[in-house]
Amino acid sequence: MITKDREKPLRLLAHEAAMRRVPKTHPKHPQIEQEFYRLHYGYKGEQAMDYFSSFLPHKNYRVLHGLRIPDTKGRHFQMDSLLLSPSHCLILDSKYISGKIEFDEDTGSLIRHNETGQERLGDPFAQLARHKIQLSSIIQNLKLPSIPIYTQIVITHKSATLIKKSPIILKNVVFHTNLPTRIKEIDNIQTHTCFSKKDTNKLVKTLLNIHQDEDFNLLNYYGLSSSDFIRGVICQNCAHAPMHKAYQRWLCFKCGHTEKKPLQQTVKDYPLLGFGNKITNREFREFICLHSSHTAYRELLSLNLLHQGSKKARIYYIE
Repeated sequence: MITKDREKPLRLLAHEAAMRRVPKTHPKHPQIEQEFYRLHYGYKGEQAMDYFSSFLPHKNYRVLHGLRIPDTKGRHFQMDSLLLSPSHCLILDSKYISGKIEFDEDTGSLIRHNETGQERLGDPFAQLARHKIQLSSIIQNLKLPSIPIYTQIVITHKSATLIKKSPIILKNVVFHTNLPTRIKEIDNIQTHTCFSKKDTNKLVKTLLNIHQDEDFNLLNYYGLSSSDFIRGVICQNCAHAPMHKAYQRWLCFKCGHTEKKPLQQTVKDYPLLGFGNKITNREFREFICLHSSHTAYRELLSLNLLHQGSKKARIYYIE
């Protein structure tokens, strides 16, 4: 049973907004684009893993995707997926990497081989070992029974080829299409019940309560200023901005495309770019490129945003 669905992370949402709002000519755009694709394909890999991790041996599994929690010493760690059963826990770590990949057992490094040589991509074994210790400390702190914790690196790119496959690597690394078989193998090994239903519920409730989404501010992260962003409603047809309000529609002067309600997505870009979730009429006009405060007031009302105050002092809250 899926107890926590996977949600698109704030960092990825912010980079999606930046890809719309930071001009391609901006010196920071290549850096933003590179990070966007890394996040995008990482999330795509996690989604691919989610499908195959849903084929569970029995209904007593609880599945939590995208947990970011503090350990008993306040250090946050993130698990792509956590599978809980009465007999064991399984931490899954998705790797969306194409081409020939190798796990160096001497250094623990993940290596991608390409035409220009080798690219080292960190040590996923050490990371999972830390996560195992951190999760174990939480379980121990809750005074729950000791339970085996397994870890698996899951390769999620269909064009990946694993080279130098030693028995240790084959035990700890699996392709996402073979994940159901690996889960069943672990389930067959761990037949002893460690957690009662009450124990499982206690751990799940605790993990959900202490889960914290990442606090990410794109504007500060890249050292950008408000003048670096494209403002206004962006045309969905030709990507020109700003579109202009013409009667009950928004019109693109470049291609002639019109839209009725483009502000729903446009206003969401405001907090994603790092401006915060509060906006005034004046700030809204500047961001949307409106001249009339009355028109801005009507548009803000149409968005049904929570607000506080009245007249010029009113503040609107964007989720």
